[in-house]
Amino acid sequence: MWVQFFVFEGSITLLVPLQEAVVRPEDRKKFPMTDIYVTIWIVVFYIFFGITCWAAFGDSVKTALTASLPPGTFSTIVQFAYSIAVILTFPLQAFPALEVVFHSSSKSPSSMHSWKRNFIASMITILLAMVAYVSMDFLGNVVSLLGSLVGIPIALIYPPLMHNVLAKDASQATRWINMAVAALGVLVMGTASCTTILSWNKGAE
Repeated sequence: MWVQFFVFEGSITLLVPLQEAVVRPEDRKKFPMTDIYVTIWIVVFYIFFGITCWAAFGDSVKTALTASLPPGTFSTIVQFAYSIAVILTFPLQAFPALEVVFHSSSKSPSSMHSWKRNFIASMITILLAMVAYVSMDFLGNVVSLLGSLVGIPIALIYPPLMHNVLAKDASQATRWINMAVAALGVLVMGTASCTTILSWNKGAE
């Protein structure tokens, strides 16, 4: 039910490194509008893809669509390609968080600093792999919980609060609207999390 909020978690983590990769200032000014257009078309594609998969597999489709594919060579190729895509995009998603943590803690990068960063990143990756292995039979619930605890704050709570802090010249009405959106995000996050936890056993696959 709340899995759709998980899409915000994946898109927002890729947004920062993509914007930072734009070299020319004039191109960087065009990035916000380009991101809006791209996001709209991605949402349209998600809707079309979801309806098509539901029509093909019915209500029995699993959270990971690749697990619903019929056995065969083509299914194996698709699953392998999807695994490679996830592995290759994981460092890109982790990059912004690591940059914030380690650049703020060390003003003069050194060899020891790099080793420390790589060690912590490796430990986090191993921990996530262990969590994924333990909870793979409850993937639907894990995705829903991540969507509610991570995706919803990123989409509805943090942006309006950050806007209130950064936009010093914003009107009082805008600030109240931002607070209302953040409060709505907190309410939705709590509702989604409780719903997922209370129906945890129903999410086994």
